[in-house]
Parts: sequence; C-alpha cells; structure tokens
Amino acid sequence: MKVHRVVQMVGLTNETGRLASDMYDLNNKEYYSKAEGKYIPISHMEFQHMVRAFVKQNDEDIRNDTQEGKIVDVIKAKDKIINSLQEQLEEKDQQWSTYSSMLARQRDMYKSIAQESTRLNGHYFTFSEVPQDEEGKEFIKNCKKYLNKESYTIRVRGQHLKKDLYGQGRAYHGANMEDSTHMRVYIDKKRGDE
Repeated sequence: MKVHRVVQMVGLTNETGRLASDMYDLNNKEYYSKAEGKYIPISHMEFQHMVRAFVKQNDEDIRNDTQEGKIVDVIKAKDKIINSLQEQLEEKDQQWSTYSSMLARQRDMYKSIAQESTRLNGHYFTFSEVPQDEEGKEFIKNCKKYLNKESYTIRVRGQHLKKDLYGQGRAYHGANMEDSTHMRVYIDKKRGDE
C-alpha cells in the first residue's frame, strides 16, 4: 500500500477526521531511491519501503553521531596521515641512501687524492752523503741558520760507519755522529702546536 493511501485511511480513523496538513503534502517531498537510481515522491513509496528507509537512515545517523562512529572516522583519518608519512619516510630514506653512497664515493676520492699528494718517492732524508769535514759542517750550519723555524725542523744524523769501527756493533741502531764519515740531513714539517 502506498503512503498517500495510508495517510488517508489513518486520517479517517482520527477523531477529527484528518491528520496534520504536512502529511497531505508528502507528494512534494522526495526520497532518493538507490534501487531505482532516482528521486521519488514519498507519497508514492510503498509504506513498508518508507519505514525501512527511515530505519536505515536513522541507523546511519546514529552511527555517525555516536562516539563509536566518530572514533572510526578519526582512525581512518589517522591511518591516512600515517600512510602518507610512511610514504614520505620511504622516499627520504631512499634519498638518504643515494646521498650517503655519493658521500662515500667523494670521501674515497678525496682520500686517494690526499694520499697521492703526500706520498713520498724515495727516502725521508733531504740531504745525504754530506762529508764530515769543514765544508760539510759549514753547510749544516748554514742550513740551520736560514731554515724557516716556524714551519720546519732540522735533524742531522750520522751516515756510513768509519772503516776501523766495522764489526764492533756500533751501528746497530744507526751510526753516531762521532763514528760516521758522512751526515744525513732531515728537514721535517712542523705539525700543529710544535
């Protein structure tokens, strides 16, 4: 039975013989029917269908207005934010991995350049075979005199044991100046607060 027929019948059984005026105006009120995919006047709905639609809409309103419905909405919103942050984190993690490997390659390159620039060919001494005579001693004296003492230090060590001292174990840790025929000169760069 359609709603407009139910309204007429209930109106006739009422003490006044009528219902409120808006009950007779249901022809101008519409309801969207998902089954039919269009709006239909409420007065043309089957009475049972109208009651079911009212109960369904009431349940949805209650679910949306209850604490439980609000919690579900909040959880969905938070999940969306968490997923977005997780995607951003994964993207940043990938960028950091690329950046880290690039830094490692640059570090290795600069380390290689630094090692190559400080690598010494040959020996660490600056002068060798300086004779232990007046000319050699004058040379050492002038080296010490004109050396940039702020940046460098000079060391003089003995070189080549005198022939008459061979076999006596005097050169086990290097030849002493008194036991040597020649000198070696080391000029070292000062480091830091020396």
